[in-house]
Amino acid sequence: MAHRSRFRAFISSRLGSDAEADDILQNGLVKALRRVDEMPGEEKLTAWFFQVLRNTLIDHARSRKASARREESWMMHQTLAADRETHAVICACYDALLPQLKSRNAELLRRVELNDEAVAAVATELGMTPDSASVALHRARNTLRQLLEQFCGDCARNACLDCDCESSPNGPGKS
Repeated sequence: MAHRSRFRAFISSRLGSDAEADDILQNGLVKALRRVDEMPGEEKLTAWFFQVLRNTLIDHARSRKASARREESWMMHQTLAADRETHAVICACYDALLPQLKSRNAELLRRVELNDEAVAAVATELGMTPDSASVALHRARNTLRQLLEQFCGDCARNACLDCDCESSPNGPGKS
């Protein structure tokens, strides 16, 4: 093929990778052979093949984006699964200690932290402004942190990742 170096340079300039350029060029040649009945005369053949290469590059870019989205989705799924496992451990601590908080603060923590509801939505339902709910939530987290440290000891300082509070000799409200 007389124009191979031009075709490869055209592709490389858009990808920056010689190996990928070779793959795209090969894919473009396969596509061109599949469309042999659409090939124009010799005077327009080079321009036609450049268009085939442009379309092959577009397909390649779309494929990479779709692959990146799938990978991102998979990573998000893995992270959520890990969070659920960690969340379950932490929730056992929360459940034992939430009744010791003011009922509104406990409700805020339960809905925002455990149920992943938006602060603004929960605030509206509880008759609070989003700002006051954020302040109350901050204070409730601090109070809960102190209760967790009393209840779980060192475990709470390590984010309750290895917690077995139910078997803790101190238990909720015990010292």
